[in-house]
Amino acid sequence: MNLDIPDSNAESMAGEVPRGGVDLLRRLTVPLGLFVALVVAVAWYVTWATSDIVMVLMAVPVEPARAVDLALFFVLMVTMMVAMMLPSALPMIVAFHGITRLEGGRPVKAADWPSTGAFVFPYFLVWGGFGVLALLGLMALGLIGPLTGTLGLLPAATLVAAGVYQLTRTKEVCLAHCRSPLAFVLGHWRPGRLGAFRMGLRHSLYCIGCCWMFMLVLFVAGSMSLFWMGAVSVAIFAEKVSPTTTTLASRAIGAVLFVFGALLAAMSVVGS
Repeated sequence: MNLDIPDSNAESMAGEVPRGGVDLLRRLTVPLGLFVALVVAVAWYVTWATSDIVMVLMAVPVEPARAVDLALFFVLMVTMMVAMMLPSALPMIVAFHGITRLEGGRPVKAADWPSTGAFVFPYFLVWGGFGVLALLGLMALGLIGPLTGTLGLLPAATLVAAGVYQLTRTKEVCLAHCRSPLAFVLGHWRPGRLGAFRMGLRHSLYCIGCCWMFMLVLFVAGSMSLFWMGAVSVAIFAEKVSPTTTTLASRAIGAVLFVFGALLAAMSVVGS
């Protein structure tokens, strides 16, 4: 694909593919919006229906001979990520899909659906892999299951750490890439479907950098409950798509996490 964009066409292209997440979501057609809503609803239903299986897989030690359990956990993690992350990833996907219509900076051809699929695929693949690695790491440290003694403070510490991470430069940089779909797509453009896969992979890494502490909150503090999944999903969507500034949304979520962590720590100390 020729993506050379003359300066004279930059303004019109920006009109075709809006910069902000909210504007991009407004460009969804009704059939596509309904399809995405259906996919997310099915993913949430499967996540709910298999929640007991996930808890069982997390409750038992993982041995080399139980690769099937790890594979099943990976599939369930991917499904859960579709439920939680697809809404917040949609502006980036829409931006990429819109760019595939351009030739010389003008929308003169049909969008490339296979390339869009190649862009989306690694995003959920990486998140599923992250979930498996997080599970293995927490199991190796003995942090899965009932936490007693000083380890009982770990959920509170995880919430506080997640709140502090919201204020870091790493979080700010990664979130900036996620909140600027058009800038990301143009800045990291690679031609062809292999290029689309590489772009999706890079996008997924920025998303990991942005949201990995949220996922640890699910594993350690939230016990993978549907309530916590929903809360984290809303928080991720709010800071990626909200029309407010990146810093304001991120810091507000960080403050909430910090306060919840402090309250949970106080309750744990009093309870002991």
